[in-house]
Amino acid sequence: MHRAIAAWLTERPWRAAFASALCGALSPQMLLPFMVFAGAIPVLMLLRFDARIAIGIAVTGAAAAAWVVLSVTEPSVWVFLVIASLFLSPVALAAVLERSGSMNLSFQLAVLGAAAAVIIVHVVLADPVAIWVPLLHRVIDSMISAGLHLEGEQEAIIQLWARTMWGALAALSLATVLGALFLGRWWQSLLRSPGAFGEEYRRLRLGLVLGICVSTLFALTLFSDAPLISSLAWVGFAALAFQGLAAAHRSKAKGSLNRGWLAAIYVLLIVPLSMSVTVFILALWGFADNWLRPGQQRA
Repeated sequence: MHRAIAAWLTERPWRAAFASALCGALSPQMLLPFMVFAGAIPVLMLLRFDARIAIGIAVTGAAAAAWVVLSVTEPSVWVFLVIASLFLSPVALAAVLERSGSMNLSFQLAVLGAAAAVIIVHVVLADPVAIWVPLLHRVIDSMISAGLHLEGEQEAIIQLWARTMWGALAALSLATVLGALFLGRWWQSLLRSPGAFGEEYRRLRLGLVLGICVSTLFALTLFSDAPLISSLAWVGFAALAFQGLAAAHRSKAKGSLNRGWLAAIYVLLIVPLSMSVTVFILALWGFADNWLRPGQQRA
């Protein structure tokens, strides 16, 4: 089915533009799935054709998403930046992949970009935590109105969430951008070289430099509750979860992990009640894999 989708999209560029715009318009309502599809389409077109076509399609999808978002909210520079980054970042990473032939390099650059975005936000904004407080108050009030009871002091809960919201947003954006890159590359490989994507994905790793940075970051969280450290920890967990998932696929390819267990991991990742626990376990697996697996590249 996915090969047929990729073939249909690449047969006529206008089809890709239409599909990207449609997914972009639907993404604010059902964020992650449609956003990933909207970002994967220009990735496919870049790897199949060229950057000019891919950028045009990405802009089309971003414009559709912005039109829907701005119909229900006030214009904001942050809204435009988030939408633009979600649609254009996969294209930039695909360009790196095309030039370097290394998906791992694109993966590492995506992690660095997400971390850099968190740092910039905390440097530019006078109080990045306070921005989230009014929004979280409205969320808490709506939850209480719906009959949900929250244990503990509400203000303490809000402050705890507010300290990590930028990190949670960056981790979600990282998952969306990488999901779009991986899906677009998989589609392209189905048309040109079936099986190539799986080999590339199974080799994902943070490497020595990023591994040391993430390890140091986690150590700092034990001694500091600074909002920047807490937010960066979210990015680190998301990156390690991707490597843990790659390790799971490698174990399945070697025969040490049953296909049923791999399918169970994906099911648990989309079930809200089990998602956080599954990501945490995958992150631990990715951390161990980064340091214990012999690798050709440590950078």
